[in-house]
Amino acid sequence: MTPRAEPPKGALDRALEILEVLTMRGKATTTELVEAVGVSRSAVYRLVERLETAEYLTQADGHWRLGPAAARMAMAAGRNMDVLTVAPPMLRDLAERTGETVSLGVLSGDEIVFVFREIGHQAVHVRSELGARRPLHATSVGKAFLAGLAPDRCEETVAHLAMEAYTKATETDRDRLRDAVGEARRRGWSEEHGEFDAGSTCFGAPVFDQSGTVTAAISIAGPTHRMDAAREPFGPLVAETAAAISRRLGHSDWATPHPA
Repeated sequence: MTPRAEPPKGALDRALEILEVLTMRGKATTTELVEAVGVSRSAVYRLVERLETAEYLTQADGHWRLGPAAARMAMAAGRNMDVLTVAPPMLRDLAERTGETVSLGVLSGDEIVFVFREIGHQAVHVRSELGARRPLHATSVGKAFLAGLAPDRCEETVAHLAMEAYTKATETDRDRLRDAVGEARRRGWSEEHGEFDAGSTCFGAPVFDQSGTVTAAISIAGPTHRMDAAREPFGPLVAETAAAISRRLGHSDWATPHPA
């Protein structure tokens, strides 16, 4: 069988190679990048100029180094990887205790993306597929993340949300959303009652890293009839779990990082 020929490398592949070289070496001259990537000097110049404009590279003393955009990306990846290492055992325990669906989400643009999910033992459960995206204004996990943001960042975010209505219960008024986020910040957890899925009720709480920055949010979700009838205080439970994850990440004062 004839091996499949690899497609020719394009500009994106070469740019990624440049970033990889600088990740490994720390710094490199243009000549060194030409040798490492194996393309012409003019091609390397075009690539590094684009990367510099986007702040992925910076130049000083004749050497290229990774720039602030690359640093921000690395820090964000590191925070999320830390959460994914620490959180799963505690989220599995919460799902086992309650029998409900427990999820972990991180911010992606103006949405939350689920990066971990544990389904409880209940026969009927709320589904939240890995990689699924959820709006900030209409979900407990989204409102929990907003509550964890510094007030000025929260206000900036709320001000430009689309505020789309998903059910009859979806809150589309920004002032009322601000009130709900403020209440979540004061008590330690957020609530969603049929705002994204008409038949479900959810509770969420923010997770903070060592610096006090919100890095993720968790939620517990189930059919409304069962959540309303349950004896378990789901809000305090999800807040307690988020606090435990935050402490494992080095955060010591999760409850009121940004006073309302």
